[in-house]
Amino acid sequence: MLFDYGGVICQPQPEADVALLAAAAGGTVQDFNEGYWAHRLDYDRAELNCVTFWQKVGAGVGRTYSAAEIAELTRLDIASWMHLQAETVTLIEDLAAAGHRLALLSNAPAEVADAIAALPIAAHFEHCTFSCYLPAAKPEPECYQAVLALLGASPAEVVFLDDRPENVASAEALGIRGVRFTGAGQARAALAGLGVATRPPG
Repeated sequence: MLFDYGGVICQPQPEADVALLAAAAGGTVQDFNEGYWAHRLDYDRAELNCVTFWQKVGAGVGRTYSAAEIAELTRLDIASWMHLQAETVTLIEDLAAAGHRLALLSNAPAEVADAIAALPIAAHFEHCTFSCYLPAAKPEPECYQAVLALLGASPAEVVFLDDRPENVASAEALGIRGVRFTGAGQARAALAGLGVATRPPG
């Protein structure tokens, strides 16, 4: 069982957190978001580090940042991805208790990846695989192939849950069974439909 992180285990970035980031960056939310997402995949792939990423975001709002400002932006960024979805956490705990092998595949830069790996929920995963350490980002097929190699599993043995349809479609193109995640209850029902026991025995 292979889980995405953002939008599945954690909530999408809350508007309040994005507003804090935009204020720290010295721009409007719209301008901040444009720069943030324009360069995010390059940061996720480790083609940019935290300094070069934030300076590119800053260029979009007419700012350059000191080391202290970059540290604060990075802190706020990490915090924005730490709002876990309780029902998904319960689903993962139930799947682990039912004896399923679990793994994580997430697009994330090193700073966010390290924070995710330190969460208690990460202990349920046999492997936590992040784009920054591959380096490749979903929906690139190399991501899924790397996890299959780590698990020693064939595509048909793996079910992948992600909230982004393009990521699910890319996994399915390799023969992985995909579930488009819209909520923990929906995911639990979809897994049951695939014959996956989603509750511990007894």
